[in-house]
Amino acid sequence: MFKKINQTLITKYPLIWNLKFIWILLTILVFNLIAFINGFLFFTKKSQLQESGLYEVFFNSGIIIYYVLIGVIICVIWLYFYIKNNRFKSNYPTSRNYLFKEFLAVFFIIFLMFYVPNSFKTGLKFRVSNYMSEEQYLKDIDIINRTQGFTLRSEFGYDNYSRNLPVLAFDSLVSEKETRELYEKNEREYLRENPHDSYNPFLEPYFRNPEFETLLRDYFPERFSYSKINFNQTYQPLKKNNSSTNQLYEEAAYPDVAAVDSVAIGIDSASYASPVNASEKPQTYFNLASLYNYSVLAFNNPKDSTLNHQFYDEQWIALLQKNDRKAIENLLNNYTDLLKKQEIGYQFKHKKWIDYLPQYPYYFIDHKLNYIDPYQTVDKKLNDYINQSSLNKVYENIEFSKYSSTWLEHIQYYLLIALIITVLIITFRFSSFKVWLISLIGAGILAILGSAFGISIDASIGYTQFTPYIILFVFYITFIVITLIGLRSKKYKVLTGVNLNWFVATNIFIGIVMLSFYTDLREEMLYEANKHMNIYEFRQTNKELLMLQEFAEIFLYINPILYLISFYFIINFYKKWQAMPEE
Repeated sequence: MFKKINQTLITKYPLIWNLKFIWILLTILVFNLIAFINGFLFFTKKSQLQESGLYEVFFNSGIIIYYVLIGVIICVIWLYFYIKNNRFKSNYPTSRNYLFKEFLAVFFIIFLMFYVPNSFKTGLKFRVSNYMSEEQYLKDIDIINRTQGFTLRSEFGYDNYSRNLPVLAFDSLVSEKETRELYEKNEREYLRENPHDSYNPFLEPYFRNPEFETLLRDYFPERFSYSKINFNQTYQPLKKNNSSTNQLYEEAAYPDVAAVDSVAIGIDSASYASPVNASEKPQTYFNLASLYNYSVLAFNNPKDSTLNHQFYDEQWIALLQKNDRKAIENLLNNYTDLLKKQEIGYQFKHKKWIDYLPQYPYYFIDHKLNYIDPYQTVDKKLNDYINQSSLNKVYENIEFSKYSSTWLEHIQYYLLIALIITVLIITFRFSSFKVWLISLIGAGILAILGSAFGISIDASIGYTQFTPYIILFVFYITFIVITLIGLRSKKYKVLTGVNLNWFVATNIFIGIVMLSFYTDLREEMLYEANKHMNIYEFRQTNKELLMLQEFAEIFLYINPILYLISFYFIINFYKKWQAMPEE
């Protein structure tokens, strides 16, 4: 049977026979299928969903080593049979279309070899996506979104770090008139500082941290003294020094390590200093943190756009203002049920979770889970906790498996690598071994010479980021000129062949390099008029540079297509080179 198939291919489809295309294609497809099954079977227990690098396990573990070894063995065996017969080097009449089809077939084979990681990842995603129904997933993330503010950051306990507030929340704390005045003041300042095409958003109707702190300070002076302190801290006892200076020193005992860190970095004590009572005991200074500050959407609902950030903000504020402790407790119980279901640890043995929550009406955050006093012994520390980050990671991994496609993930890089290896193989097929070997060794020598040339230029005229581009363009033009002169004069076959190989190889990157050169050039020209800005901020806000960055990402997909088109015409150069007399 195999003999008959081979005989048919030799007589009717010599290119397919010479490439061993059917056999290598079936082998690589089976290889990808094995990777898919391997990925599917890799997910075996719930705890894997808590891993942040779950979908990168192919690269982050030893799995890739086995696939690389097997892939190398497959390629070596295929190349042995493929390279053994070369009708082009044997001066057998070969058309440009034939050679171009050969190039495309080799490129396709190499690309499929590099697609194996995506096959593994797709199998893993398929298994994880079936771990939970979509209906159950949407129900669970709704519970998480509604409870998120009570969990906050588990590694720091009750820590407020988001701090956006809608106008409605302000209305519950201060008058609507003052809220509106503050809003209008911010809007005027924003429009004065930002042009209409600015990338800095004005978050209507949201306010930022300083406004909320100012309002609380003005309306509740008896509750706390205002201070700009990191918000991973809840309060800070202080006392006045008895020496001649008025500097304030921290009390010996602190409520947590974060408090010590905040004082140590140096806070303007004048902003929160107040008289010390007659007994010389330090007063307590409360941070301006409240559950009203919380505004983070953990998960977007992919099926219902109305369940957005604003919706959950409104639900959150309504829940706090209503102060239905029973409803809150039911919500916390639902959340702990999710922790149990996903086998994630939590513990409340000292007191109930709801007893840790700040009290109505202002929900000032004065307590923490994972509270650790550095002056307590390990045995006395409080160890009630919830593992919010692990639960979020579980549903992030499920969300990715259900709603994110990986078929084309990193494909632009696989195409580029496949193109490089294909050029190495094809240049070996189209030129002599001597020329091919000189091309490889010479490329290394040219890289060293180019570096030395660049260093000498920088030393003589000063450093410039454009030196590497200039050197590459000079080399590229030199390769073209020498190749054309050699083909026209029909002399110096080895030198012509080497430069032709270098030209073909450099062609892979020349488009990417030219786009990078133009981007750097425009950045320098545009930045001249905006030197008051940080260069990194400028890159993220300038429209033209952002457009060029976006185009550069798209160009990585276009580049292989452009190269394939150019190579169709370059094939004639190899045909002319092959016809040159031997030296």
